[in-house]
Amino acid sequence: MRNGVWALWPWERDGADGIVPGPRHDIFSSMPFGLVTAGIGLVIVLGAIFVLRRTRQRIRARRTWRTAASVVGTLTLVTGLGVGVNAYVGWVPNLEGAAIRAGLPNSFRPEAQLADQAPDADQLGDTPITSSATPVASALDIPAGLDPSNERSARGGIGRFVLPAPKALNMPGHDVLIYTPPAYDPSGAIAYPVIYLAHGSPGSAADWMAAGAPAVVDALIAAREIPPVILVSPGLHAVGAAESGCLDATKPGGSQVESYLYTVVLPWVENHLPVALDRRYTAIGGMSMGGYCAVDQGLRHNETFSTILSMLPYGEPGAAGHAMKSSQAEVDAVTPLKYIETREELDEYPVATWFGVDAPEVNKRVGLDAQQMAAALRLRGQVVEIYVEPVGGHTWTMAIASLPAGLRFWGQQMAADAD
Repeated sequence: MRNGVWALWPWERDGADGIVPGPRHDIFSSMPFGLVTAGIGLVIVLGAIFVLRRTRQRIRARRTWRTAASVVGTLTLVTGLGVGVNAYVGWVPNLEGAAIRAGLPNSFRPEAQLADQAPDADQLGDTPITSSATPVASALDIPAGLDPSNERSARGGIGRFVLPAPKALNMPGHDVLIYTPPAYDPSGAIAYPVIYLAHGSPGSAADWMAAGAPAVVDALIAAREIPPVILVSPGLHAVGAAESGCLDATKPGGSQVESYLYTVVLPWVENHLPVALDRRYTAIGGMSMGGYCAVDQGLRHNETFSTILSMLPYGEPGAAGHAMKSSQAEVDAVTPLKYIETREELDEYPVATWFGVDAPEVNKRVGLDAQQMAAALRLRGQVVEIYVEPVGGHTWTMAIASLPAGLRFWGQQMAADAD
């Protein structure tokens, strides 16, 4: 047991910058279980085929038995393969993750204390719960009511809302999932830092919560490595595009995803949750397509965000750029690799950027993009760190495994800004 963290889940490992906690993994995300189950299914299927060829089918009972064996074997094989793939990708590490993805009641942790219902598009509110004078939650003191030895009390809550958008934004209906820290105080007496998290593609608002981010944050809060923090994970899809890149479309009938983020999601959060309003306490993160989103939004809206946490990042929008923008000039305008060197606003509002890269991709596109962006940002006098994660490949397993390092970087930047 280290710093009371072990009580939260059954595993942790040593990392380059400290202990790396992770979400609980049950048997349904176990690679050995998946391989054994797939093997059993394959044996049943091959056995049924063998019997089918060797035995005449004149007796109905035998035909029924062989059909049933084939069905059971096939289902077992598919289940085993699914469990094995999920164990590698980390899409659903446990039953809690499955419940979150399915939108079912979550009995594994408290329900986040949020408003009774989502507002209409014209009822987002115009009065923040906190002010610049509200004290900000600190990592130094464990909040009253948080008992690290009590697993239930040391878990934060998760809530889900559907935040509608004005018709002019042409946005599909979107869930927003919200994590509130252990011993959360919704009154506004304390202001909490906030991190906005963008999902990958394909993906959804549930990705970060289902993949295990809440468990990681719970542990780091209990260990006093980061302050209590609110996580906000919105759905960032677009009509008619496989990837949005969090961009506003300039093509006719396209979705205005970026406008949705800043005119709907952020105002709702500030007016309904006790978040700190100063940019030094506001960060944006994401993985894969969401990693590009975090970099691009963080740099082009650096008056809003002070820290970027980008896992598996891309330095350009790729397919999202061509789906959402009408010209190459417009794509270039949202390509960090092309605009970092000339973005003068970085001088007024510096941004600390953390890149998380998986080891196999260090010298491939993701790693090379991260290195090129890091070099350009350093030339502009920005704080940058590249973290190489040995676990997981281009997966949610990697994103969650690297998250503790990113959150520690974020906490250090907040502390530095406050000095």
